[in-house]
Amino acid sequence: GTMGGCESCASSRRKEVGHLLRDASSRNNISELKTAIAQAEQYGVDALSARQQYSELSKNERQSPESVHEMLIWSISTQDGVILFNVIQEAESMSPDHQDLRLARSKLAECQEEVRVRIQRLVRNRDARSLTSSLERARRMGVPSDELAWAENSLFALAEAQQEAARRSQREGETTPKCFVATGPPPLRE
Repeated sequence: GTMGGCESCASSRRKEVGHLLRDASSRNNISELKTAIAQAEQYGVDALSARQQYSELSKNERQSPESVHEMLIWSISTQDGVILFNVIQEAESMSPDHQDLRLARSKLAECQEEVRVRIQRLVRNRDARSLTSSLERARRMGVPSDELAWAENSLFALAEAQQEAARRSQREGETTPKCFVATGPPPLRE
């Protein structure tokens, strides 16, 4: 009956997908391979060796000079020091002499300088919350720890001073009647 017909359709479809998978594998075409793997999985055909081949092809494609170029240009366009730092690390491991690395490193140096200037300003303004996040960003964009030590010490001193002030105001608050709390001048009476 009809069940046998459906099973034979599915069986021939699986054979077709198997051929598709072998053809894509033999041609080493990454996009054909991706499509064939998706179809194979849909029909329950084993695609493990094709997946391994796809993984290897996409790794090689990511490591090609054109791909390193695209990664570096994209990271420069983000104007984000953390992204730049991470992409530069990856690019150096793949293609240490790539010509775009010089430009990327120069842009990273600008980002690092901006964060150093920001940290100096935040220390002067005694802004502990922003200083904490800027120090974290500086670390994540590769600013050496020894260059940040002074700001971390300032942050620590700032936190201690704030805690001391809070303790002092708490002690004084216990003895000061609420009516002495300055709220501005009294309203004018006519």
